[in-house]
Amino acid sequence: MWTPFSEARVQRRVGLGVVAAALVALTVVLGIGGGDADEASMWISAISAFVSLCAFVADLLRGPADDRSSADRRQRAADELAEVVETQWAAEARLRRLQDPEPLNVRWSRVGPPLADHGHNVRRGLPLPAPRDGDQRLDRIVQTFRALPAGRLVVLGDPGAGKTILAVQFVLGTLAARRPGDPVPVLFPLASWDPRAAGLREWLAERLTAEYRPLAAVGGDRTLARELLDAGLVLPVLDGFDEIAEPLRGEALRCLNAELDDRLPTLLTCRYADWYRAVRDGDVLTAAEVVRLRPLDLATARTYLDRTARSDSDGSTVWTPALDAPSAPLTEVLASPLMVALARTVYGDTSRDPAELVDTGRFPTAGHIEEHLLDAFVPAAFAGAGGTWRPEAAHQWLRRLARELASGRPGATRTWRLAWWELPAAMPRALGVLGPAVLAVVATASLLVPLAVWGNGVVGTWDSSLSAMLNLAGDLVGLCFGLALLLPDTAETPQGPRHLARMALKLTAAVTVLAMVVGLLAPPLIGFRIGTVIDSGLAWFFNGCAFGLVLSMVFAAAGLPRRPLPLGLPWAGTPSGPGTARVLGTAVALTGLAAYGLVGEVLPAVTCFVAGLLLYLAGLRRGERVPTQHASPAAVLSGFRKGLLRGFVTCTLIGVSASAVVGGITGAFAAYEIHSAPLPTEGEVIGQWRVEELDEGVRSVRSTGSFEGELLTRDGSAIPLAVKKGAWITRDWPDGQPFNQQVRIQKASEGWVVVLDGLPRADAHNLVLALPYRARLWLAYRPVADVIRDTMALPVSVGVLIGVIGGCASGVYRALNIPSDMMRAASPQNTLRTDRSATLVRGAIAAVLTGGVCLLLISVLGSGGPLGTLHTELWVPVGTSALALSAWGRMGPARVWLALSGRTPWRVMGFLEEAHRRGVLRQSGAHYEFRHLRLQQRLAATSDADNTGARPEPSPSS
Repeated sequence: MWTPFSEARVQRRVGLGVVAAALVALTVVLGIGGGDADEASMWISAISAFVSLCAFVADLLRGPADDRSSADRRQRAADELAEVVETQWAAEARLRRLQDPEPLNVRWSRVGPPLADHGHNVRRGLPLPAPRDGDQRLDRIVQTFRALPAGRLVVLGDPGAGKTILAVQFVLGTLAARRPGDPVPVLFPLASWDPRAAGLREWLAERLTAEYRPLAAVGGDRTLARELLDAGLVLPVLDGFDEIAEPLRGEALRCLNAELDDRLPTLLTCRYADWYRAVRDGDVLTAAEVVRLRPLDLATARTYLDRTARSDSDGSTVWTPALDAPSAPLTEVLASPLMVALARTVYGDTSRDPAELVDTGRFPTAGHIEEHLLDAFVPAAFAGAGGTWRPEAAHQWLRRLARELASGRPGATRTWRLAWWELPAAMPRALGVLGPAVLAVVATASLLVPLAVWGNGVVGTWDSSLSAMLNLAGDLVGLCFGLALLLPDTAETPQGPRHLARMALKLTAAVTVLAMVVGLLAPPLIGFRIGTVIDSGLAWFFNGCAFGLVLSMVFAAAGLPRRPLPLGLPWAGTPSGPGTARVLGTAVALTGLAAYGLVGEVLPAVTCFVAGLLLYLAGLRRGERVPTQHASPAAVLSGFRKGLLRGFVTCTLIGVSASAVVGGITGAFAAYEIHSAPLPTEGEVIGQWRVEELDEGVRSVRSTGSFEGELLTRDGSAIPLAVKKGAWITRDWPDGQPFNQQVRIQKASEGWVVVLDGLPRADAHNLVLALPYRARLWLAYRPVADVIRDTMALPVSVGVLIGVIGGCASGVYRALNIPSDMMRAASPQNTLRTDRSATLVRGAIAAVLTGGVCLLLISVLGSGGPLGTLHTELWVPVGTSALALSAWGRMGPARVWLALSGRTPWRVMGFLEEAHRRGVLRQSGAHYEFRHLRLQQRLAATSDADNTGARPEPSPSS
């Protein structure tokens, strides 16, 4: 729908767009024309174009104000909630075959005191209507509830009596009859409610915001979920009162009576025996009608089983022989709707004969038949045509998953909820840290290694394969420490000043240990150097450790947790969002191509092109939505601004402080070694070098013969770099200038230099490192304060660099670290795919923005400056390492571990989806659950009897 041009907002945007386009065009023309005369004009135009573009983008992304009233906003939220709930449970009803051909005819009967309140309170003085034929049927549950003056109904039943099925039918029936303004029935499993920790309304609001993320939007001092509850727009269907811990049931009843009112009707289900004990020890639910589900009679069960089985020409079915003369145990079992449904599935395969169930020798009790049906259900469910996994293999994996639940929740009675992003929790704690760290190192190495080998010096390279392995091993160690101790556990973990202070102390403790080890083993006698320096293998390892710690600190400052939630796509909630994402992706990709065509820089061009391509591809899909409060561009920009400020301040303060600690400790060790070791005497020859003292006490060493080396010219440095001929570092400078003469090395204002005849002075840092130890001591001798100052200068500079790069990364990750909207989750698989797209886009954008900052630093400092190529080496892993800190990234190591240990197949998500399609699991938004608690408990019990060692995955059936 077009917005009229007469609106001031449209006119303002058109004007800003025209001005910005004109200034950009002028800048391009002046830039192409070149010349000193046009330089000032070009810079003025460039700055003006940048300001105009920023103003245009800011105005474009400023969303219109929400002028709807609070009542309209609540009504719209309730309608959207009703739509989602209906979609969710209608799909679940189809999978459970509730309408195939029709729901099982479960009946109930009213229950009076002492399990229910006084009839006068229940009916509020109204006469009890005379019962009619069919009133107490499953399909009349909605009408029965609507007839209750207080709007409170308690449904009791034995295990497997059909309480949850009735709750589902009630939700769907109520939604079918719902009119605008009516409350929305929402099913809440009560197992997670602790009435001591949270009141009923508080807990309901928490569950609504957790399951239906848009309801977490805050208006005033209340969430939208709490507003719906207080306005009477939610009808809680509280399923499984018996799953609350028994000591808490009395308190739970007191909370229900205290917080329920006419604006909060409710339907509650519970096992009969548990309700009896709760009421006996506490109180009834005030003004609530109580009904009890009756066991099925044999005629009802027979009718249902016969109607769901194939009929012969004479009208008989496979069930006819067994039900013509049923045994007493079979009659007892078929009184349970759950067992009837299991029997339908197990004997739906014509290869099985239900007549075996009347064999009292094999099945002497009802319990034996129930165990048989529970054990045979999973293989029977997976035995249909088109299956990918063998029934025996599927049964084995589901038993192990059920056992993981039982081992993780001792004594638990609730039905397990499986979230794919929580599967990594099944790994041992050490592997839970090591797996993502390995993935981060592999992702980073996959880019840094090719750049080091074929990048023509764009990043520093290693002198050997061993040094590369030691450096990457150090990265791994640093990342493992950071992931285990620096990152918050979850997104809900408080991340205020106290968390940052603890993180700073932990990081400082880690670098203190690292600095002490370096000081003991290899004290920096002549200070630190990064990039253009020839280091030993040990130095490569310690550099890697420090690098991993730095990355972990950046991610911790950005708020990335160890256990992340699935991400959503910020543009998924608006009609024009995907198109905008594609336009931005195209612009970024074209910027990369233009950068390569104009300046010939490969790495920035490739980074921009890949980031643009990922953004464009992500824009082709809407994916899972994000919560409403994060969906607008203004919210994303606000998150970026806050993250940028937080990241810059945090990373700078911690980076500079920790770097100063490293410099101070290593400098102290270096000063001690320099001043405690016996020095050579002047004129002494050490190897091929003579130690000398020049005027004004300047120490130097002079070669006793000709020394063969090369001078390497560096961008951003006033003097070349001197190295020994054939040193590995010359591979990045094939055009070095060779020399072969007597040389002198001494300390100068610009550092350690080598003096050559007929050639300019050159940086001699690498030559000093190659000197014999005593000759190096002679040169390094200087006051203690100078030693410590020299060792602290570079680390402090690195700390400032970390702050700049970490601030950009933190801004991006804060802005785009938006969880998926579980309210509209189509399926767990769709949530996984959306998280993968969002993770790749987030990492690519972080790399582009931090890369832009690095390019500015390179233009100022030069790639041959004192920081070497550190900015580039930080730029790449900021985008790649964070892949391992996403839910999708953590799923990779978990999938490998679970498959190798025999707990799941390799394609675990496909397996869970097939289990859902075959009715073994049920889906609740982005989660899976076992179909019934009895099934889960039986699978866990049979798994405990099996060998729990790792087994190879059985091959899929053909």
